[in-house]
Amino acid sequence: MKNLILSLFLITNILSFAKVEIKILEPLRFEYLSTKKLTNEKIAGYGTIEIRAEKSDFGKKITFDFPKSGLMTNRKKWVKVEKYGMEIPEKEIILSQEVEHIKFYALLDKRDIDKGEEAKIIEGEYTGYAPIIISEYSKIGG
Repeated sequence: MKNLILSLFLITNILSFAKVEIKILEPLRFEYLSTKKLTNEKIAGYGTIEIRAEKSDFGKKITFDFPKSGLMTNRKKWVKVEKYGMEIPEKEIILSQEVEHIKFYALLDKRDIDKGEEAKIIEGEYTGYAPIIISEYSKIGG
């Protein structure tokens, strides 16, 4: 009898777990920097996150948390990233589609890039890592 109750409990719990896949569709990229383009105070890099969910996952809340700052490099020079953010200001969504794309960004200060170095040190494609903490919430019993 105990085994029957335990197996029934396990089957209902396993069926209640659905699958939400989150991946980076486009990595965070800054455009190729040239010393002629350093006219604005801030320079932005953009990327896209893709969320795939099944219909049983609709209504779940996904929240995103970014670090306050980070570093990017072109392999010759390190530059501090001032801020990470998303196109949605509250940094959370409620799943309502099977596939959702969310844009995220990073901001650099122009003065951090050009501190009087030669152009060959400043120019290039800047890359780096931005850890994104993703949390998933659902209603109790749903």
